[in-house]
Amino acid sequence: MGKADDILNISQGNNLAWIGDGKPEKRQKDDFYPTPPEGVYPLIKNEKFEGEIWECACGDGAISNLLIKEGYNVYSSDLIDRGYGKTGIDFLKSNKKTNNIITNPPFKLACEFAYHACQLADKKVALFARINFLEGVARGKMFKLTPLKNVYVFSRRITFTNPDSGKKSHRGGMLAFAWFIWEKGFNGKPTIDWIWNI
Repeated sequence: MGKADDILNISQGNNLAWIGDGKPEKRQKDDFYPTPPEGVYPLIKNEKFEGEIWECACGDGAISNLLIKEGYNVYSSDLIDRGYGKTGIDFLKSNKKTNNIITNPPFKLACEFAYHACQLADKKVALFARINFLEGVARGKMFKLTPLKNVYVFSRRITFTNPDSGKKSHRGGMLAFAWFIWEKGFNGKPTIDWIWNI
């Protein structure tokens, strides 16, 4: 899925999140916003995975638990201890090989996570990220080295909950999300589809 040494120097972004009534509030430490079920089920419906799945930024198990319920063999880890999975594991420094990687990484590290995941997974990588993940010089270089196969765009905005404040992002909030899919051996242009059933 490609090799490069100089594509991961990207902007860290700002430290504000848009939650609740659309007013910005301080971002969660480490960009921790658990993926709600309506963000996970469309991936399960649209993509099949063979072999082990590594959820490498598992947080509180939001993605892992739903995959396990679907019968998948899931290895869950995170750098931060949130009471779930194996903790203290820095994914970006890991050399663990696996079949598939599915995760919702911290957005400020999404490019690094995507590129590293494509080096470690021998089947598929599924990354949950904002639509503007498609933008940027560094990410453009990465996409040339690791061609996307599918992008599933959510037609409606996802409702997230801030773990500290308990505030929910309003429907039709500030940020649009998609699932970005890589498949080992694919070398072409990505297919874009929409997720309507949320």
